[in-house]
Amino acid sequence: MTLNDVTAISAEPVILNSTGTVDVNGGDFKTTGTKSCFVNNSANLTINKGSTTDGTFVSEGASCINNSWGQVRINGGSFTTDADIAVKNCGGLRLNGGTVEAPKGTAIDISGESGDVQLNSGTIRNSVTGVRVADAGDSEIDLKAVTFENNTDDISLGNDQQINIKKSFVGTAKIRVDDPAPGRQITTNNEDLSYQNKLKLVSRNSGYIIGYKRDANGVEFRYLAPANGNTVNAVNAKTTANIGAGEQELDTTTVVPEHTTVTVTANLPEGAEGAEGAEFLGWSAVRDDGKELDWTPARDDPQTITFTMPGCNVTVEALYQGGNGDIDNPSSGGSSDVVAGIAAVALTGAAVWGIYETGTGIYRVLNMPDVPMPSNRAGLATLIWEKAGCPEPQTVKSFSDIDDADLHLRQAASWMEEQGLMDDVKENEFRPYRYVTKLQTCLVWDKAKEKSLIS
Repeated sequence: MTLNDVTAISAEPVILNSTGTVDVNGGDFKTTGTKSCFVNNSANLTINKGSTTDGTFVSEGASCINNSWGQVRINGGSFTTDADIAVKNCGGLRLNGGTVEAPKGTAIDISGESGDVQLNSGTIRNSVTGVRVADAGDSEIDLKAVTFENNTDDISLGNDQQINIKKSFVGTAKIRVDDPAPGRQITTNNEDLSYQNKLKLVSRNSGYIIGYKRDANGVEFRYLAPANGNTVNAVNAKTTANIGAGEQELDTTTVVPEHTTVTVTANLPEGAEGAEGAEFLGWSAVRDDGKELDWTPARDDPQTITFTMPGCNVTVEALYQGGNGDIDNPSSGGSSDVVAGIAAVALTGAAVWGIYETGTGIYRVLNMPDVPMPSNRAGLATLIWEKAGCPEPQTVKSFSDIDDADLHLRQAASWMEEQGLMDDVKENEFRPYRYVTKLQTCLVWDKAKEKSLIS
């Protein structure tokens, strides 16, 4: 059946469609007896603009459309009700145009497992809730180029419900969920080109903002994150934290709640000015309130640190020295004075890491010209032992983490321990591949010189 620009006022449904196919082109429908203009049961209903009218559909005390297990396509027209729901859908729905509004309730209600719903275009306006999704099961609900206007909430999601917002959506959507909690997912996972971070989504749940997560595989989604926090500005570094949706990389707009553990890793961008041959020196960490930021270097990697987020913004910078930027030879001061000064500075706290790491360069120029700096404990032990002439230790120990066949390293490690230059990390363990800093190397070198073990 096809209706072209028909006018109808009824206390009963204007169209009651069961198992059939109805096309409505324009017209002026109104129901006054708490019945819907369109009741569509397991049938097909398409609503278009007419040749002389756009189509106006009004129901008093009832939904304009009540769809149960049918397929409804709205390509034009305006739908208005003073009841709780303007379009009640429990079936397939395509919104391709037109306007829908419910000043006292929900413009489009998607309830029950109903198949797929595509909100492709059109305007949803002047409603308490624009789109409500609840108990939809595995139904896929796609939001594309819809426009929201003057709604209290544009999207309302029931417990555990999500919505697939496509990149064609360019407006702003105000979203409220029934079950707010940190990490509560809002949008479905998406493996398309990255775009969700650009979506303008506003949380209507007090105390939350809508955060963004993208994993290493490019899968992205939006979720609820606590709003009571501050930001981290990382320079030549990347920062990560778990703020509700698992560990994720932060940017300068990400709100990080107080007391959250933040991890920072030095990450000088490839191709950046001075990046080629640059040497990591240390960290500069500044709190906006002027207090010292208490941070901790990773056990085996000083290029990674962690800190607990304070109640203010933080700026963390990884400090680098260019490959050709040699430190000038100072005009006075002996090597022991330099090392003592470096060690004294090191005791003042983690915030001055960059100062004493730079200071090691002075000691190296004075005392270790052309000596390669080891990167781990095995390299440091063999460096000092070989410079001492490879003396035989009193006892060659067996370490659980050094191959018995590696007699050279076992001799070096045993001798270093006997001379008090290096200690066991753990009983019967040497941890040969644990990272050592330039400062540690300088201190061990200086101690070996003081004992006249090397010249």
